[in-house]
Amino acid sequence: MWKHYKFDTQSINLSCHTDEKFNHFDTLLHCEWDRALAQGYFSYNMDHNIKKRILDGDLHYVIELNPSRFEKRRMPHPFEHVNTPFDRSKFNFNKIKDEEILFVLDDEQQTDKNLVIINNSPIRLYQVLLVPNRQLEQSQILTIDCLLFGLRFVASSAYPFIYIGFNSLCGYASINHLHLHGIYMPNRLYIQTIKCSPFHINSNCYLFDLFDVQGFAFEIKHVGEFDTIARHIHTVTNYLVSSDIAHNMTIMKGDSFSSSLEPVICIFVWFRQSTKGAKTFHQWNIGCLELSGYTFLQYEELLNDSTELKLRQSINEIALSSEEQKKIKEDVKNLLNQ
Repeated sequence: MWKHYKFDTQSINLSCHTDEKFNHFDTLLHCEWDRALAQGYFSYNMDHNIKKRILDGDLHYVIELNPSRFEKRRMPHPFEHVNTPFDRSKFNFNKIKDEEILFVLDDEQQTDKNLVIINNSPIRLYQVLLVPNRQLEQSQILTIDCLLFGLRFVASSAYPFIYIGFNSLCGYASINHLHLHGIYMPNRLYIQTIKCSPFHINSNCYLFDLFDVQGFAFEIKHVGEFDTIARHIHTVTNYLVSSDIAHNMTIMKGDSFSSSLEPVICIFVWFRQSTKGAKTFHQWNIGCLELSGYTFLQYEELLNDSTELKLRQSINEIALSSEEQKKIKEDVKNLLNQ
């Protein structure tokens, strides 16, 4: 059977400015990832000397070249609604081989619940997928358990640029089986040091309005807040699902929205226009990565031609109308007040 890592509340580091790179958690993940690679469970090998650009501009967008991801990945499934029933006839994570499971991140009560597995078409080196409660066959809708899994994953790693991402259906999710993306980012991303304005202080909720695409941002200062903030985030995402509003989420270590000195875990939930039907690949498709400050491209000429202005214009194109955004913010504030 696969290996286990017990979540340890005493050994977490929330700083995104630390020089520490890896601890036992990271070493386990890297060793098991290398083992799966050596055993041939990936669709392609990743180049350790991948081409990268950091774009000029205020946000210092990180762009990398990964043509294999476009050429050799599974075909994404088309979706018409954010809430689409699980279909066991389609690819799902109950169909993977046991060897594709790297380890289990245990919580205090249960084992074999939170699987860390390979993405056989990785976005970059050591990218993984987090699959909670695999046997429940949950569709791609965030649950409190899934949010806690993501928070514990980020807190367990010593790496300052560890990343968790989620795309809803119609928000560029490819598979309708609940999962998160876990990525070792090559650089600090702008969202780790951004300041957001207060939105609902009692919920540690702030407003992200850097782009026309807006979002809610939460911060966690210590592990004792995990359960409470996860429930607040779930209140937001559950509302978006019930309203058939596509959304993307990111979890990273960062600076407090209200104090540059205090390390926190930052969680962003963006609401946006739906992308329905079969996915088509443009210069970049706007999902959780692109909203967070990172993207990968298929062609070197696109890499060389990219600018922050072009990326921000693409992001702004998926914004909901100002009337829709106003209603979402009013509804969410009322829900958080309850």
